[in-house]
Amino acid sequence: MAASITPSLRSALERLKHAGSVNGLLLCWRRQILINLLPFEEFRAERLLQCLHDARAHFGSGGDRDVKTFWFGYEGVFVLALFQGECLLITLHTHASEVDFMRRAGLTFLEDTQLLVDALLQPSPDDEISRIETQPLSPMEDGGHPPQSSGLTKVIPRHA
Repeated sequence: MAASITPSLRSALERLKHAGSVNGLLLCWRRQILINLLPFEEFRAERLLQCLHDARAHFGSGGDRDVKTFWFGYEGVFVLALFQGECLLITLHTHASEVDFMRRAGLTFLEDTQLLVDALLQPSPDDEISRIETQPLSPMEDGGHPPQSSGLTKVIPRHA
């Protein structure tokens, strides 16, 4: 699933990376990394992901609490982790004053991400029909071509 979802999310995540003082981003679905834009090796990103899931399970186990946000401060960098649905967005940023802006932007991004993930996991029947069949354009009744067209439309059939 990660291979089919990343091209459509990468540009939005790159725009989010250039908002404010962001040093790195990590987008995850469940316990799987979708896009890693952190300045660390892959195994460190996986370790951070596992630690945040463990912390969420620990702090949420004391009753009916559902932890959706973590914010940690270290020397020179802050970590903002946002959980929404089955998605997790981890943001590294350097200015503490931008945390509210980063949280709002991250939650908006995660809402869109969750919609895309749901659409990929449960496609509608209309999407399947439009992917299977493509019909060629027919020429106009007078034998000409539609206006704004300079030539014939060439249809390349899909091979299964």
